[in-house]
Amino acid sequence: DFNVEKVSLMTMHAAKGLEFPVVFVAGCEQGFIPFAKDGETIDDLEEERRLFYVAMTRAMDILCLTYAKKRSIYGRSFKRQRSFFIADIEKRLTQVEQSPVFLPVKKKEKQLELF
Repeated sequence: DFNVEKVSLMTMHAAKGLEFPVVFVAGCEQGFIPFAKDGETIDDLEEERRLFYVAMTRAMDILCLTYAKKRSIYGRSFKRQRSFFIADIEKRLTQVEQSPVFLPVKKKEKQLELF
């Protein structure tokens, strides 16, 4: 049913030619956007920039670019850097919001009762 509200997950490649009211581009971090095969080498920087532009222009009304300062990858924790492509966006077009950091809450041990 095309009229039902839903979330569509797709790659940036698959989004070409489509438009949506709201678009989230997750993982806007160095190594992901632009993609670096071995974590260091970017094969075609301008192609990566064009692909990022395609992803951003899929949004008709709202575009949210997200990134993490720390990410767990294959069970190991890594510090992450925001993609330098984000710095290329005109400041007057952006609104930066930080989400609060939620630390895990340690549960108190429950005292067992005998009676």
